[in-house]
Amino acid sequence: MQIQEQTNGIDIQSASNTSSRVREPDRQAPRWSFWAGIALTALIGLVAYWLAPLPGLAIMGSLTIALILGLAWRVTLKLPMNLTSGVRFSAQKILRLGIILTGVRLNFQLIASSGLQILVLDGLLILFGLTVLPRIGRLLGLSKNFAFLLSVGQSICGASAVGAIAALMPENDEEDTSLAVAVCGIVGTIGVLGFTFIAPLIHLHGTWYGILSGSTLHEIAQVIAAGPAGGPGAAEVATVVKLTRVVYLAPVALVLAFLFTYKAQRQATDGSQGHLKLSKLPIPWFVLGFLLVGAINSFGWFSKDIANLVLQASIFLMVMAMAAMGLLVDVSKLRRHGWRVLGTSLLTLAIFILTSTLLTFPLGLAH
Repeated sequence: MQIQEQTNGIDIQSASNTSSRVREPDRQAPRWSFWAGIALTALIGLVAYWLAPLPGLAIMGSLTIALILGLAWRVTLKLPMNLTSGVRFSAQKILRLGIILTGVRLNFQLIASSGLQILVLDGLLILFGLTVLPRIGRLLGLSKNFAFLLSVGQSICGASAVGAIAALMPENDEEDTSLAVAVCGIVGTIGVLGFTFIAPLIHLHGTWYGILSGSTLHEIAQVIAAGPAGGPGAAEVATVVKLTRVVYLAPVALVLAFLFTYKAQRQATDGSQGHLKLSKLPIPWFVLGFLLVGAINSFGWFSKDIANLVLQASIFLMVMAMAAMGLLVDVSKLRRHGWRVLGTSLLTLAIFILTSTLLTFPLGLAH
């Protein structure tokens, strides 16, 4: 089964004013326009879902295809203002529901059986990615929030992670989120092509190939697409390594929610020391739901047919959300900063692959 899964400095006050100007017509729009906006994302999602298995497109995955189609719609047909609220609902609420159901991909027993070394490798890579990669992005001229979102997508699980963490950021910009998702999809696809064509030339295969591809590519769909190039057993290893990274989404989201809240309260008190008000801590319920669905699946409480149904539902909801993000992208911003963002993301992927390679030696995984 195929599993599928901006940006320079931005004036926050200006972004806030722009957001309020966009949302004002939404409150006056008739109810049907809200549902029409959701229907538009579902329509684009259906097209992406249908196109995804086709030769040449399977390597991209339905999420990336949906985002590109949404962006193409925005460029050619524009997005009517009265549909904005429904589209935004898909990009936010439906995205969170999709993340919850994505937990059905998890199997904690399988991940536990893969060994402590894989868990440590993924943990160290994520820690490196969230602390070092944003600094590289900032040095290359990206805004602070966008550099961090790009690093989240690289470090954990692409679009799902970007959407989950963006929802927790107090100063998040929807356009940053959409562009980060788009770049993760494009660069991850380039990564698949790189692993597929370069691995045979340098005789990279087997377990090591599976570990490197599973620990560095963005989306599960990309890992599955790249897996067979590593020979027998590589795809299975890559999938387990990737799923272990996905498990980290929940604890990372919880920690970041705490840090974002602590920072906001420090700023509100002019940097003076004070107790963290736990009542203001934004609990990411959708991430806890993600873990709950994963636990239910791990204990075998889902039959095979039910698990498959939940999986397909999660894919389609995420596809709708990606279509919505494409519809919300500021095309002028993409034109201004697209090449810089793409180049930075390619550089961080290369750094991530190098770091993963270096870590496999002391962990005894390089064989």
